[in-house]
Amino acid sequence: MPDDPTILTARERDSSLILYDDPRFDEHNPGFGHPEAPARLPAIRRALAPHGWPTRPGRVATREELERIHLPAYVDQILAVRGRHAWLDVDTTASPGSVDAALLAAGASVDAAGVTLAGRNCFVLCRPPGHHALPGQAMGFCIFNNAAIAAAWLAARGLKVVVFDPDVHHGNGTQAAFWTSPEVLYVSLHRWPFYPGSGAASEVGEGPGLGFTLNVPLPVGADDGYYLTALEHLVLPVVDRFRPDVCIVSAGFDVMEGDLIGGMACSNLAMAWMIHAFVARVPTMAVLEGGYNTMRLGEDVRIAALALAGERPREIRTPTPPAWTMAVRNWKHPLLS
Repeated sequence: MPDDPTILTARERDSSLILYDDPRFDEHNPGFGHPEAPARLPAIRRALAPHGWPTRPGRVATREELERIHLPAYVDQILAVRGRHAWLDVDTTASPGSVDAALLAAGASVDAAGVTLAGRNCFVLCRPPGHHALPGQAMGFCIFNNAAIAAAWLAARGLKVVVFDPDVHHGNGTQAAFWTSPEVLYVSLHRWPFYPGSGAASEVGEGPGLGFTLNVPLPVGADDGYYLTALEHLVLPVVDRFRPDVCIVSAGFDVMEGDLIGGMACSNLAMAWMIHAFVARVPTMAVLEGGYNTMRLGEDVRIAALALAGERPREIRTPTPPAWTMAVRNWKHPLLS
């Protein structure tokens, strides 16, 4: 990979998508039985291999990149456990390879942001995930907030960023990072009530960031109709009002039917349509978040990657409960007033 990540090789120029992946991501091992297991990425790699998309490795994030989101003391805390086992949170552990994996994931996300601006959409297939990581606290399997770090890098260059987060869990870390920022619009569709307890519809930002957070709580078992109705009648009108320069998808596949901990019924085609809606509007990259059923994770990611590469998903029928349609159409949000 060239020193300047925005310089594309001939193969990359001929490709509709660039992947970021690194065998060192597999060195993050939260422990036996943990759902965020090293087996996740091999399942994805097997599914994506036939497409032949070019792949770039991770690279270590700089302190400047990390500290746009995370407190210096927190960065010091994480670096201090590099190469050893540690408990970072009740459900977030570090193995000897975890800190290096987290640094590589954050750096890959920043590089992918630059490549996306240069004209090629990217998918960062990283571990550990990131959207629960708060400025000063590891949480929910997450160490550094990869999507937020990439968004902050873009915002520092004067760009407007939408972070679209369809993971089954609310991305409390990403919301906290941009709570008062008008440069980043954070949009989350998530199960409610559910871990981590944040993400009420009334949470819309504060101060100069008022209106630049959109939370769409969904009931347990929500299917394609819920997601695509919210996308069409609420999410996209807010996004179009914001007029972003780039989109970062916090791509959580624990929202899929059959996930081990999600409890929702979204199909991979609905996920593809959501991603397609952003790809049709702005340069778009995705960063892997949740998704814990390795029997189907690879295929779910593959369908999403095709949409990210610009392929139009096949049509699906999405009947929606009338009450939900009415609720979405009557939704009150500062950017729609």
